[in-house]
Amino acid sequence: MRTLILTPNRNLCCGMYQLAKDLAKEFDGDIKTRTAINRPHPYTKDGNWIYNQAWKYERVITFLYPMHQHGKYFKKHYGTKWICYNQGIPPVTKTYFPNFWRRQAMKYINWRNNITMKGADEYWNVTEREQKPRWTEKKELDYRFVENIKMHKLLQFGNADVSSAYAIYLGRTTDYKNYIWLKQTVKELKILLIHPENLSDDIIHALLSNAKMLVTASIWEGYGRSVNEAQALKIYTVCFDTGAHDRLVKYGSVVPNCNFELFKQKIKEFWYDRIEDRKG
Repeated sequence: MRTLILTPNRNLCCGMYQLAKDLAKEFDGDIKTRTAINRPHPYTKDGNWIYNQAWKYERVITFLYPMHQHGKYFKKHYGTKWICYNQGIPPVTKTYFPNFWRRQAMKYINWRNNITMKGADEYWNVTEREQKPRWTEKKELDYRFVENIKMHKLLQFGNADVSSAYAIYLGRTTDYKNYIWLKQTVKELKILLIHPENLSDDIIHALLSNAKMLVTASIWEGYGRSVNEAQALKIYTVCFDTGAHDRLVKYGSVVPNCNFELFKQKIKEFWYDRIEDRKG
């Protein structure tokens, strides 16, 4: 059964796109984004590229609005089996989206997402469906590329030497991820934090493998991909109790959600005192 996977973007920092890549491997499928769907077909004057290719696929998996509406169209007009991968959206409140205008935009997106996902043949829940980590073995950090990364400012190393101990953060930096707070907190604790963005899987693998700790102060997750991958490599993790974190973490500390003071304390305890909550 040939499978088409529709995801809004190809942002390497986005867990949704990484999950789409996993599904493409699992089902030997093709990934298309919103940009591809809106691109005119090169051999026709009318219509979108993807709709001119629809006959090739027996199954379509969609992630989030506006991709669900395309899944609905495929099912109605081509008889394609439509699977809605329900990613979920954080509660649209000031806690998760402090900016007023951002909240209004998210209210609209949430409304459209809930409407367009109706009528699918199957629904997969992102928190419940297990995800496989990209790596299960650690990778040596090749210091030949570290200077090149620093030179192009792809990593936030500052003047620090990555050969020393560092913590790592993986993922986007949107509102509820609390990345600005996290950066300030680890700076106060005099801990080097790196945040690699849009780098190859190879480099991310090496950087994660050699980190002393993975930290994420996100207060909402559908699943928790970075935590899953850190645990697979036996990297100590400090995170909030959201998404599948409590189920995933065997080596680390899962802090009650939004308890920022305790979160900071748990980072300090492991980094300086080697106090481990869950020992794996």
